[in-house]
Amino acid sequence: MLRPSMYQIISKNESYYSLVIGVAKRAREISEAHVREKEKAKAEAERKAKQNGETKVRLDDKTMKLVVLEENPVKTAVDEFAAGKFKLVMPDSDGEH
Repeated sequence: MLRPSMYQIISKNESYYSLVIGVAKRAREISEAHVREKEKAKAEAERKAKQNGETKVRLDDKTMKLVVLEENPVKTAVDEFAAGKFKLVMPDSDGEH
């Protein structure tokens, strides 16, 4: 995480730990969304193959691009936090549960 610097992302009252947890959660969301998209595209390709009576599933270029993420989910998450697309939300510390 050299670029952007953590100092550029967090404010005075936020901790590094909070940023790391937030980035990790967002990276997991990105990764899970990618897996769901990939499975959906594969199921659609299988459906088309079955509909056409083919025994072999053919993946088109769009589906093949879904197989590999273009960018590491952690880097994407850091960039999103740096761009202000996501913010850290701290729980209230008034003792209520």
